[in-house]
Amino acid sequence: MKITYFDSYEALSWQAAKTMEESVTKKPDLFFCAATGGSPTGMYAEMQRLAKGKPSLFSRMRVMKMDEWGIIPLSHPDSCESYLKKHLVGPLGVSADRYLTYDPSDTDLDAVCDQVAYNMAEWGPIDVCLLGLGKNGHIAFNEPAGSLQKDFHKAVLAPSTIQHDPMLAEGSEPAFGLCVGMMGILQSKKIIFLVTGKGKQDAIRAILDGRISTQLPASFLWLHSDVACYIDRNSL
Repeated sequence: MKITYFDSYEALSWQAAKTMEESVTKKPDLFFCAATGGSPTGMYAEMQRLAKGKPSLFSRMRVMKMDEWGIIPLSHPDSCESYLKKHLVGPLGVSADRYLTYDPSDTDLDAVCDQVAYNMAEWGPIDVCLLGLGKNGHIAFNEPAGSLQKDFHKAVLAPSTIQHDPMLAEGSEPAFGLCVGMMGILQSKKIIFLVTGKGKQDAIRAILDGRISTQLPASFLWLHSDVACYIDRNSL
């Protein structure tokens, strides 16, 4: 893991966007697995600025949604789908045939997971995987546990993960999400790992310690040969 520190979120976001620019210039049709949440918002805004100067920059890029909340519909403003359409897929004009998405409201989630895994194999491996850090050390919805799932799967969410939106815990079953598993992440050719935001100091310290544990899923990124870890000093 190559760690770079930044004095501001804006500087971190700009560098992450430049890294994407370098990658897509080398491979215009690269397969990008896109995270959601507060961490990548600035990066996506910078990618939009780059695209204004170079309209064809992302015109062939293929995008996959990293994860999606269960319980709430895709049309909900807090869904990952709504986020990506607002910040990435829509602004960059990613066409439907270049966007791999899925719906957790389907009645047969096993079939959904199997189909997404098949599509990933057809498109993959992932060229660039973008990850943020959860307060409990999760990446995507791969939560701390005794063991981690390798394939695309349905994941039961930890209480700390759903705290930002009580609606996520109102269903008739434990709040869940669908997400790329650890094998899909670690088979990516390159990983951009954004570490920014408040309340993550304990997780950051544990990752920097370098010990690998299923109780800290992000620590598995130490096993990958090409991780650009960008840390916002304000999050320390």
